[in-house]
Amino acid sequence: MTKPYAELVAQAEHAVAGVKDAELRRVAFERILNDLLGGGHEAQSGKPAAAARAAKPARAKATAKKRSGPQGHVEEMIDDGFFKKPKTISEVKAELENRGHHIPLTSLSGPMQKLCQKKLLRRQKADGKTFSYSNW
Repeated sequence: MTKPYAELVAQAEHAVAGVKDAELRRVAFERILNDLLGGGHEAQSGKPAAAARAAKPARAKATAKKRSGPQGHVEEMIDDGFFKKPKTISEVKAELENRGHHIPLTSLSGPMQKLCQKKLLRRQKADGKTFSYSNW
């Protein structure tokens, strides 16, 4: 028999009582309560939550994989069509900042070069000394 909702809420509140940061406490409370309500709780499935998560197909992990780091962020911009027109590395940096990724220019040139080597981007001299990056 499952516990009443009020008991589950109290249990989740007790679990996050020691967390000082309000936002972190809220997120942790939501996750714990969701788990207790049946999102992988052992009482519902008969398995521990970790075993229930491990039983998911491997394909789910592959589709949920997100890109990270400077190269991953630029790959997302490629997918979004940002490089339809040639862009300088400064324009790429500015767009990354608009998207909330503050990456120094010196940390951006290497990943841009790797994307050109993979033929995801094309690099051409724009005005004799600066390069522009665009789709192939």
